[in-house]
Amino acid sequence: MSTRKTTTERIAEQKERMEQMQNEMNRLKRQHNAEERKKRNHRICKRGAHIESILPDTIGLSDERFYAFLEKTLANDFGRRALATLKAEQDKDDAKNSAGGTDGGGDAPAKPAAVAATQGENVPAPKPVAPPQGNEKTAEPAPAQPPQGGGASSATKPQEANRQGA
Repeated sequence: MSTRKTTTERIAEQKERMEQMQNEMNRLKRQHNAEERKKRNHRICKRGAHIESILPDTIGLSDERFYAFLEKTLANDFGRRALATLKAEQDKDDAKNSAGGTDGGGDAPAKPAAVAATQGENVPAPKPVAPPQGNEKTAEPAPAQPPQGGGASSATKPQEANRQGA
Protein backbone atom coordinates (compact mmCIF):
# COMPACT_ATOMS: atom_id res chain seq x y z
CA MET A 1 0.00 0.00 0.00
CA SER A 2 1.26 3.33 -0.95
CA THR A 3 0.78 6.34 1.36
CA ARG A 4 1.82 8.80 -1.25
CA LYS A 5 -0.75 11.41 -2.10
CA THR A 6 -1.62 12.30 -5.60
CA THR A 7 -0.76 15.69 -6.98
CA THR A 8 -4.39 16.79 -6.90
CA GLU A 9 -4.66 15.84 -3.21
CA ARG A 10 -1.52 17.84 -2.38
CA ILE A 11 -2.88 20.83 -4.34
CA ALA A 12 -6.14 20.62 -2.38
CA GLU A 13 -4.22 20.57 0.94
CA GLN A 14 -2.12 23.56 -0.09
CA LYS A 15 -5.25 25.49 -1.08
CA GLU A 16 -6.79 24.71 2.31
CA ARG A 17 -3.63 25.88 4.11
CA MET A 18 -3.52 29.05 1.98
CA GLU A 19 -7.16 29.77 2.85
CA GLN A 20 -6.42 29.26 6.56
CA MET A 21 -3.41 31.56 6.38
CA GLN A 22 -5.44 34.20 4.52
CA ASN A 23 -8.15 34.01 7.19
CA GLU A 24 -5.52 34.37 9.92
CA MET A 25 -3.99 37.37 8.15
CA ASN A 26 -7.41 39.03 7.82
CA ARG A 27 -8.11 38.38 11.52
CA LEU A 28 -4.77 39.98 12.48
CA LYS A 29 -5.48 43.00 10.28
CA ARG A 30 -8.90 43.48 11.91
CA GLN A 31 -7.30 43.17 15.35
CA HIS A 32 -4.62 45.74 14.44
CA ASN A 33 -7.23 48.17 13.08
CA ALA A 34 -9.31 47.80 16.25
CA GLU A 35 -6.24 48.52 18.43
CA GLU A 36 -5.36 51.61 16.35
CA ARG A 37 -8.97 52.84 16.52
CA LYS A 38 -8.96 52.44 20.34
CA LYS A 39 -5.68 54.38 20.61
CA ARG A 40 -7.07 57.18 18.42
CA ASN A 41 -10.34 57.36 20.36
CA HIS A 42 -8.43 57.51 23.64
CA ARG A 43 -6.15 60.27 22.34
CA ILE A 44 -9.11 62.32 21.07
CA CYS A 45 -11.04 61.95 24.34
CA LYS A 46 -7.97 62.80 26.42
CA ARG A 47 -7.18 65.91 24.39
CA GLY A 48 -10.82 67.05 24.34
CA ALA A 49 -11.03 66.59 28.10
CA HIS A 50 -7.88 68.66 28.53
CA ILE A 51 -9.39 71.49 26.47
CA GLU A 52 -12.51 71.39 28.63
CA SER A 53 -10.44 71.37 31.82
CA ILE A 54 -8.46 74.50 30.91
CA LEU A 55 -11.36 76.25 29.12
CA PRO A 56 -14.51 75.14 31.00
CA ASP A 57 -16.64 77.74 29.17
CA THR A 58 -16.34 75.58 26.04
CA ILE A 59 -18.47 72.86 27.65
CA GLY A 60 -21.73 74.72 27.03
CA LEU A 61 -20.96 75.60 23.41
CA SER A 62 -22.76 73.86 20.58
CA ASP A 63 -20.56 71.79 18.29
CA GLU A 64 -20.77 74.49 15.61
CA ARG A 65 -19.64 77.23 17.98
CA PHE A 66 -16.92 75.04 19.49
CA TYR A 67 -15.52 74.32 16.02
CA ALA A 68 -15.71 78.03 15.17
CA PHE A 69 -13.84 78.81 18.41
CA LEU A 70 -11.11 76.33 17.52
CA GLU A 71 -10.80 77.68 13.99
CA LYS A 72 -10.59 81.29 15.16
CA THR A 73 -8.07 80.58 17.90
CA LEU A 74 -5.94 77.81 16.43
CA ALA A 75 -6.35 77.64 12.66
CA ASN A 76 -4.57 80.91 11.96
CA ASP A 77 -1.01 81.98 11.32
CA PHE A 78 -0.24 82.26 15.04
CA GLY A 79 -1.56 78.74 15.73
CA ARG A 80 0.31 77.29 12.77
CA ARG A 81 3.60 78.84 13.90
CA ALA A 82 3.08 77.62 17.46
CA LEU A 83 2.26 74.12 16.19
CA ALA A 84 5.29 74.12 13.87
CA THR A 85 7.53 75.09 16.81
CA LEU A 86 6.12 72.31 19.00
CA LYS A 87 6.34 69.77 16.18
CA ALA A 88 9.98 70.71 15.54
CA GLU A 89 10.71 70.22 19.25
CA GLN A 90 8.96 66.83 19.14
CA ASP A 91 10.88 65.76 16.05
CA LYS A 92 14.15 66.84 17.68
CA ASP A 93 13.32 64.86 20.83
CA ASP A 94 12.32 61.84 18.76
CA ALA A 95 15.58 62.00 16.79
CA LYS A 96 17.61 62.38 19.97
CA ASN A 97 15.84 59.41 21.56
CA SER A 98 16.26 57.18 18.53
CA ALA A 99 19.94 58.14 18.14
CA GLY A 100 20.62 57.55 21.83
CA GLY A 101 19.39 53.99 21.68
CA THR A 102 17.03 52.26 24.10
CA ASP A 103 19.51 50.84 26.58
CA GLY A 104 17.70 52.59 29.45
CA GLY A 105 20.89 54.28 30.63
CA GLY A 106 20.16 57.74 29.19
CA ASP A 107 18.11 60.58 30.53
CA ALA A 108 14.36 60.51 30.04
CA PRO A 109 13.12 62.89 27.37
CA ALA A 110 12.12 66.30 28.66
CA LYS A 111 8.41 66.83 29.22
CA PRO A 112 6.75 69.57 27.23
CA ALA A 113 6.22 72.64 29.41
CA ALA A 114 2.44 72.28 29.34
CA VAL A 115 2.63 68.70 30.63
CA ALA A 116 5.12 69.55 33.35
CA ALA A 117 3.03 72.55 34.43
CA THR A 118 -0.10 70.43 34.77
CA GLN A 119 1.85 68.06 36.98
CA GLY A 120 2.80 70.82 39.41
CA GLU A 121 6.40 71.20 38.33
CA ASN A 122 8.22 74.53 38.06
CA VAL A 123 8.60 75.29 34.40
CA PRO A 124 10.34 78.23 32.75
CA ALA A 125 8.06 80.53 30.80
CA PRO A 126 7.63 79.46 27.17
CA LYS A 127 9.20 81.49 24.42
CA PRO A 128 6.59 83.90 23.07
CA VAL A 129 5.31 83.39 19.56
CA ALA A 130 4.34 86.62 17.82
CA PRO A 131 0.59 86.94 17.19
CA PRO A 132 -0.56 87.32 13.59
CA GLN A 133 -0.45 90.81 12.14
CA GLY A 134 -3.14 92.17 9.83
CA ASN A 135 -5.81 90.32 7.94
CA GLU A 136 -4.42 86.89 7.03
CA LYS A 137 -6.95 86.18 4.28
CA THR A 138 -6.38 89.41 2.35
CA ALA A 139 -2.78 89.91 3.46
CA GLU A 140 -3.55 93.47 4.56
CA PRO A 141 -1.07 94.97 7.00
CA ALA A 142 -2.21 95.58 10.56
CA PRO A 143 -3.38 99.15 11.28
CA ALA A 144 -0.87 101.27 13.14
CA GLN A 145 -1.52 101.35 16.87
CA PRO A 146 -0.63 104.28 19.08
CA PRO A 147 2.26 103.58 21.46
CA GLN A 148 1.19 102.47 24.90
CA GLY A 149 2.27 104.77 27.72
CA GLY A 150 4.62 103.45 30.35
CA GLY A 151 2.91 105.41 33.14
CA ALA A 152 0.27 104.25 35.58
CA SER A 153 -3.16 103.56 34.19
CA SER A 154 -6.14 105.73 35.10
CA ALA A 155 -7.46 102.90 37.28
CA THR A 156 -4.42 103.06 39.58
CA LYS A 157 -4.10 106.86 39.76
CA PRO A 158 -6.89 107.39 42.36
CA GLN A 159 -5.34 104.70 44.54
CA GLU A 160 -1.96 106.41 44.33
CA ALA A 161 -3.54 109.77 45.18
CA ASN A 162 -5.18 108.22 48.23
CA ARG A 163 -1.86 106.78 49.38
CA GLN A 164 -0.06 110.09 48.91
CA GLY A 165 -2.80 112.09 50.65
CA ALA A 166 -2.89 109.82 53.68
